[in-house]
Amino acid sequence: MSSYILAFQDIDRTKRMVVGGKGANLGELSRIEGIHVPDGFCISAEAFKRIIGETSLINELLDQLSLLKVEDRDKIGELSG
Repeated sequence: MSSYILAFQDIDRTKRMVVGGKGANLGELSRIEGIHVPDGFCISAEAFKRIIGETSLINELLDQLSLLKVEDRDKIGELSG
């Protein structure tokens, strides 16, 4: 996997800043015998930042979402889909 994608078995608590707390905890749990964690992976925070920074459409959608009220569920659904 690339440095933007890390398998659970490659993640431990030292990678918390890379994959976040939940990702680091899943990596740690996957190492404990008797605890079943399905195979999985995390996308690094750096990958997320890069995608957000390069995608103007996401910024437009976030701007539109920020103008909506909680009651605007249909419109929120349209923008989220």
